[in-house]
Amino acid sequence: MESQEPASSSLLFQDNDPVVDNNFAQSMSFVTAYLRALESARGDRIINDSFAEPLIRKERPRIEKFMATTFKEAHSQPEDLLALRTRYGDEALLHRDPRILQVVILGAGLDARAYRLESLRGCNVMEVDQSAFVFEHKSDVIKELHAPQIAMQVNCIVSNLAEAGLEANLMGRDFNPIMPTFWVMEGLLPYMEHDSIVKLLGAINDLSAPGSELWADIPGRILTDAVDPGTHFGRKWSPVLSVNNKTAVPYFFVVGKKPIPKVVVE
Repeated sequence: MESQEPASSSLLFQDNDPVVDNNFAQSMSFVTAYLRALESARGDRIINDSFAEPLIRKERPRIEKFMATTFKEAHSQPEDLLALRTRYGDEALLHRDPRILQVVILGAGLDARAYRLESLRGCNVMEVDQSAFVFEHKSDVIKELHAPQIAMQVNCIVSNLAEAGLEANLMGRDFNPIMPTFWVMEGLLPYMEHDSIVKLLGAINDLSAPGSELWADIPGRILTDAVDPGTHFGRKWSPVLSVNNKTAVPYFFVVGKKPIPKVVVE
């Protein structure tokens, strides 16, 4: 992994129309981990990520300042969104075809599933993100915690998913295109342009053996939607509101599976 300098304090956690670049990716990695930490500290938590708080501890004051001026405008309890999104992703991994032992997490950031989910035992997990600094920070914290990984193997791969090169980057790090893969695309696609999304999905299709599965927060075959108030995993949900007009923003969790061709016997 190439060494990369962390973004300066003046670039992280901006609230004035942030540009979706490497600094933004680093900032959002810490913000989402912070929200997982808040949820994990609740008595009625629906996820338990014990790694989230240590991962954001050094940046917590700056994150909280950023949250007070940005996220609260859209949702009074933004940790609910992250908790539900994370839980649905965890459930999708738990209920995947048990024969799938290759997992790729796109836009991984400070995701710690390889260290906290029993459902990933025996799996080869590949985490892909454009920020080398985020991976280096996560590795340092995991080492400080002396935390054993649950997954059989964890590879951190630096790759900008809005650009070409995912295939080469994965193939160079023990990805096996013959094996079915479970793809996780959490909190990624809302920040990508349409053309980049189409190219990324095309690359995923090309890399996916029959029987591969995908979980993402995008429209498609809907598992559930979060545009109306409701209860998920025992948690009451209030919709995220648009910053511009304060209307409810539709939010979808979806799954997909690449079909296995039927064998034709002549």
